[in-house]
Amino acid sequence: MKYLVGLMLLIGVVLADDISYDFHISNKTPYKDEAIFLDVNITQEDDSVVMLFKFNLKKSKTYTFHQVEFKEDDTYHHLKHRYKYVIYPKQAGKVAIELEMVKSVTDDDKVAYAISGDRDNVKGLVKQDSVVALKSLLLDVKPLPESTDLVGDYKLTYELDKNSTEAYDPVHLKVLLKGKGSTPPLEFLPKSKNYHLFTQAPKLKSIYSSKGSYHTVEWDYAISAKEDFVLPKVVLKAFNPQNKKSYELFVPSQAITVTQVDKESIVDKEDTPSISSTDWSWLGWLFSYLAVFIAGFLLPRDILKRRWSKKRLVVVKDEVAEAKTHKELLKVLLARNNMKNKKAIRLLEENIYRGKKVSLSKIKGML
Repeated sequence: MKYLVGLMLLIGVVLADDISYDFHISNKTPYKDEAIFLDVNITQEDDSVVMLFKFNLKKSKTYTFHQVEFKEDDTYHHLKHRYKYVIYPKQAGKVAIELEMVKSVTDDDKVAYAISGDRDNVKGLVKQDSVVALKSLLLDVKPLPESTDLVGDYKLTYELDKNSTEAYDPVHLKVLLKGKGSTPPLEFLPKSKNYHLFTQAPKLKSIYSSKGSYHTVEWDYAISAKEDFVLPKVVLKAFNPQNKKSYELFVPSQAITVTQVDKESIVDKEDTPSISSTDWSWLGWLFSYLAVFIAGFLLPRDILKRRWSKKRLVVVKDEVAEAKTHKELLKVLLARNNMKNKKAIRLLEENIYRGKKVSLSKIKGML
């Protein structure tokens, strides 16, 4: 922090009849996307009136900024405001940091009148507003090395859960980027025709303080394919303006071995349809539902409902009892399409496709 204060450059001190203000900036010749700090002090000099201040930086495409500190000494008739900003120039060359300020003047009588009302009788403060013309702060911004993706001091870690899998069973890759500097890019692993990439929006967390900006980005990917594939090497080219050195952050190339599975054991046959795997049992259910629908016009609904529910319960119980293997029971439960059977279905799939030993009778006892 002492080093930072030592770098502060006095940009301007202005003393008017009623106010004084000064600006200190940490670096007038930063690199593009390098953090610089601006300190602003505004002081009331005319103690015969009551003053209020509004100050901020103007928004611009040539820089971004965040207010990281604000202090107020609201001594009556001697107001002081202190601001601190972290600024990131977004282009090389001449960049003007534009400022905006409004000064409001009132007196003791108007303040007393405004605060005399209660919360149901709020009285507005009568004041005289005036815009204070402030000169822009000029920066001479240096360009970054070619093809720089990231500016600051960052570290990258990754975790791949496995290097071999079965067809269409995904591997999971988690990438974590964290450090101090400009906001990092949010795109990382590229798409490819060699694999299916499933992802969600990256998780970005940013903290802005008087010492700089700290960011973490977390990417979670699931990648699947029907045959062997290679995840490409991904490189972020970074530059640290503090030591003026470039460096690389990367996730190395990863070869994934994919084992083929028996098509008949795949529950979801969308990717490997075959005539022999077609299940026509749904036709029986369709005719049953049509019969009930037609009967609904011929029988009282409450009688029909009781009879059908009882019959349906017996049929389902028989199907469960008659299932001799895990695969037969899984087929019955999938046909039922009942969310209450979700846990049983998951245990059956783990037994069939991942070799987890779960007794058939135990699963039937859950139904």
